[in-house]
Amino acid sequence: MKHSHRFHRRALIRYWFVLAAAGLIVGATPKVDRAAKAVAGSAVAQAEDETPKATGTAPEPVFSGPQPGETIKPFKVLQIKDGQPDELEIVKESDERTTLICFVHRLGDDDRILFGLGLVDFYGLRHKELTSHFVLLSDDRERITAMLRGWARGSLFPKSMVSLSVDGVEGPGSYGLNRNVAMTVLVAKGNKVVDNMVFQAPNYRDLETIMKAVAKALGEPEPTLAKVQEELRAERQRQADKRIKASPVFKLAPNEQLGRIMYGMVNGRGNPSNNAARFSKQLVDWAGDSEERKSALKKYCKAVLAGNFGLNRYSQEAIEKLAED
Repeated sequence: MKHSHRFHRRALIRYWFVLAAAGLIVGATPKVDRAAKAVAGSAVAQAEDETPKATGTAPEPVFSGPQPGETIKPFKVLQIKDGQPDELEIVKESDERTTLICFVHRLGDDDRILFGLGLVDFYGLRHKELTSHFVLLSDDRERITAMLRGWARGSLFPKSMVSLSVDGVEGPGSYGLNRNVAMTVLVAKGNKVVDNMVFQAPNYRDLETIMKAVAKALGEPEPTLAKVQEELRAERQRQADKRIKASPVFKLAPNEQLGRIMYGMVNGRGNPSNNAARFSKQLVDWAGDSEERKSALKKYCKAVLAGNFGLNRYSQEAIEKLAED
């Protein structure tokens, strides 16, 4: 059983939110690396009503789910497939592969507790012999189903199946899950549990704990959080570069630098007005006092305006102004 200390809920929420909100999940700038700085600690296995008294004695361990040596059994979940909930049974009776199951007990009013699991999913992606499940536990089927539809449209979890247990907040009865914890994580080999982790307030170091348990079951070298973050950051950058270079806005540009700035103008996330002002300034700075660059920028802006790129009002106005100057 793994343990960690409780940390402030606000720090937890900020951590999980930042971890997935950025295009590069963790590692480099204040925008994408707050996760690695927000909190510290290790896994928690202590329920709300089991806070140790000031007696000097160690806290009683909290148990949830099958323990090492016990068998995991099939159970039913709802998965969103093609926009519709599809009920299916997961965990095969005779599966000799390694299985990771993360039961998420506490979702509150949103799904941000899940965002950090994107790093675990990325680590598992390279291991074909690993089956990975993130199972949500809730009695509010309508709300969670809507949430799953949103997740299905994204690509944060290319490896793992994200689903809702049909057994509600208690989860599958044969698993004996503790609803007072935040997350129960099981790693099984040949359907026999080899590691059981219980988290009360998961933090980024707990992701490393989960990945190490998976690596041990797979017989792979032990990963480090920093290394997996670095690899994920590099992969996200490769994917971002691929999207930019495939964009018709980029292809219209007279050079790569100008194309990247205009891609940000057209596809930038966040406040549309602020984005338009920021990228417009970058385009003006690129042109500088060069008449040749000013002419190239004006021509490029006219080409973008002639294209069907779904510009928002602020970008449209900014590009129109640049095309006239």
